[in-house]
Amino acid sequence: MTIPEGKNVQRIAVVSDIHSNLQALEAVLARIDELGCDTIWCLGDIVGYGARPSACLGLLRDRGTIFVQGNHDAAVAQVTDTIWFNLHSRLAVEHNRKLLDTAEIDFLVGLPTRRDLEDGTVICHGSPGDRDRYLLDTNLMEEVRLEQEAAQGPGLTWFGHTHQPVWHLEKPLTLEPGRAQMVPEGRRLLINPGSVGQPRDGDPRSSFGFWDRTAGEMSLERVEYDLEEARRDILAAGLPERLGDRLRSGL
Repeated sequence: MTIPEGKNVQRIAVVSDIHSNLQALEAVLARIDELGCDTIWCLGDIVGYGARPSACLGLLRDRGTIFVQGNHDAAVAQVTDTIWFNLHSRLAVEHNRKLLDTAEIDFLVGLPTRRDLEDGTVICHGSPGDRDRYLLDTNLMEEVRLEQEAAQGPGLTWFGHTHQPVWHLEKPLTLEPGRAQMVPEGRRLLINPGSVGQPRDGDPRSSFGFWDRTAGEMSLERVEYDLEEARRDILAAGLPERLGDRLRSGL
């Protein structure tokens, strides 16, 4: 089903993999306000890993965010089990589940794994056909891009899950933070905006995508946040120290 967005929706923020990191999300939302965005799309994994799931979910819902379900959202809501999660991830899932009320859990349960928006835009978590699929390999990304181009025609497919920003058109292209990239016409483009709450590309700053439809441009935004406070929240919650330490390295 195509989700109508309205003719005035021209400046879009695309966030992913917040992972209960309230400090990172607050900093990103402040930057989104500076950019004058009309709407926010969330590519999943609102919860997991971090200490503040309810606050993160509430902030995004209050802004009318359009969501898809991530694998950690599904695990916390017990849509799926955690058999493939490592010990640290499982502990965080159990911790987050205890902090969400029934209505919040029901919200996560009901999220779709993919949405088809206007103008042929697709948003998903792992890949359009599989919430849990990691698009890390160049050949795999190109395979999915060609499938999408054949099925959807030209346009944008936004995905998350890997925590690594990428712009893929036949091959991955370099994204320079804050520098506008012209969106190519007549082609299907894959875009990963990176992670708000747990970057894994060696840059600890939060990452999200900004799409200006009027200008026909997209940019990758990087935002500083108080990662030491986020780390303290994780340790105070009794979660594994590793989950806090990796915020410092961005890996």
